[in-house]
Amino acid sequence: MEEIKKLAQVHKILDFHVKKNPDNVSLSIDSISYTNSDILSKVLSFVGLLKKNKVTSGDRIAFLAKNSSEFIELMYASSILELVMVPINFRLAYEEVKFIIQDSGSKIIIFGEEFKELVEKLNADKTDLHLSFGISELRNLLKSKSPGAFDVSLSVNKATKTPLFQMYTSGTTGNPKGALISQKGIMSLIANGMNNLGPFDPNAVNLVCMPLFHIAGSAWLFFGLASGCENILLVDINPEKILDIIENYNVATTLMVPAVIQMVVIAAEKNNKVFENVKNIVFGASPMAVDTLKRAQKIFPNSNFTHVYGMTETTGMFMSLDPSELKANRRLESCGKCFSNSEIKIVDAHNNEVPAKTIGEIICRTDQIMDGYFNREKANNEAIKDGWFYTGDAGYLDEEGYLFIRDRIKDLIITGGENVYPAEVENALMLQPSIIDCAVIGVSDPKWGEAVIALVIVNSDNFSEIEVRSSLRSQLAGFKIPKTFHVVDSLPRNAGGKITKHVLRDKYAYLGK
Repeated sequence: MEEIKKLAQVHKILDFHVKKNPDNVSLSIDSISYTNSDILSKVLSFVGLLKKNKVTSGDRIAFLAKNSSEFIELMYASSILELVMVPINFRLAYEEVKFIIQDSGSKIIIFGEEFKELVEKLNADKTDLHLSFGISELRNLLKSKSPGAFDVSLSVNKATKTPLFQMYTSGTTGNPKGALISQKGIMSLIANGMNNLGPFDPNAVNLVCMPLFHIAGSAWLFFGLASGCENILLVDINPEKILDIIENYNVATTLMVPAVIQMVVIAAEKNNKVFENVKNIVFGASPMAVDTLKRAQKIFPNSNFTHVYGMTETTGMFMSLDPSELKANRRLESCGKCFSNSEIKIVDAHNNEVPAKTIGEIICRTDQIMDGYFNREKANNEAIKDGWFYTGDAGYLDEEGYLFIRDRIKDLIITGGENVYPAEVENALMLQPSIIDCAVIGVSDPKWGEAVIALVIVNSDNFSEIEVRSSLRSQLAGFKIPKTFHVVDSLPRNAGGKITKHVLRDKYAYLGK
């Protein structure tokens, strides 16, 4: 696959495989399979539809739907036309979706039918949306159209400054930021993954079960598409369905977050199932509990387990822990070492590199780093300095250069693979008339990795947890709403008046299970 590594544009991946193996199955979803030629035909019809609607380079197209073939088709079409795809987390509340639409300046939205009412409300609120296509309507439109005249094979394999994705990450001040993911970054990720995660067998079956609006899900899809293998795309995360697909389709590789792995392990143990054909399971977002890892190794006895580390801003993973470490029960909490194209440092508050085993902020330099946040000059200046990306994560390197994450400088909570920034939740809580002050922290949770809890100072006459939860549902995604509320008399603060979250995490660690 050395030819793939030399490509500059994502749609050239499709062109490469159509020329090489036009009739090979590239994608299967809901028992429907698509060959490379099938996908090309649909992509070209997509290109024709978009050109008819007079899109121009740099236009934003929002995508609000569960995993579907249309995500891939739009991605390739956007690469051809130099459009910017804006994937939206379908679990977000209406106001969160509205903010992303307005902030991105999206003119077109493609949506799953279950989100029709939400899109109608967006149109009624007079956002800048000019066109909206439900996926069912879109499929009918594309069926009625012959493939566009655009010849992918003749398109120039050249770098472009137009980002391919604008992926929104939760913001520490309550508003998410659109990370600009370049074609260069994606192609670098693919090349680096192939170089550092081992060969991707074009004859194997790859399972993509994570949502594609997440960089983890889309990054894993990129690997599968680039390798030329059959990729099975799961619409919803369901442990029984995952096991069924693994068994019936002879799945060899997949990526899951630890929370999903745990659900899969429980389902397999319940049915006394063992799967010997799985060769590689990659996981990230958080370390896996030792007990879960050992149980997973029994369920998948022939699989390598690889812990990876990355984020949206680095176009996914840029470092990994060699599977041999986990097999030998070594460095179970480590993220491993950087890919060959990347480097990291641990620095203190004054930006000085610190010695081994000293905790500081993790900063990285890689050709996968985003082009910046959309219309966020201040955030960009804070995040990227002299080519180094400041992750906001705290950790240390051991004497051999293995990374261990110990905390989140920015107080990020990761629950079930979803990122929750406490400030966003706290802002929503402070809008409640019954809450005087609050702090949101994460505590250990055996199922989700971390659980979101809220510590609140309340006006006892008015506070009702039921009413607060009801109000939050219109403002926040369900995974951001605190699992439990705890009424307190005071919150610890430092000399500068800021709440000392580390004190709270230590004090309320017992709430974790």
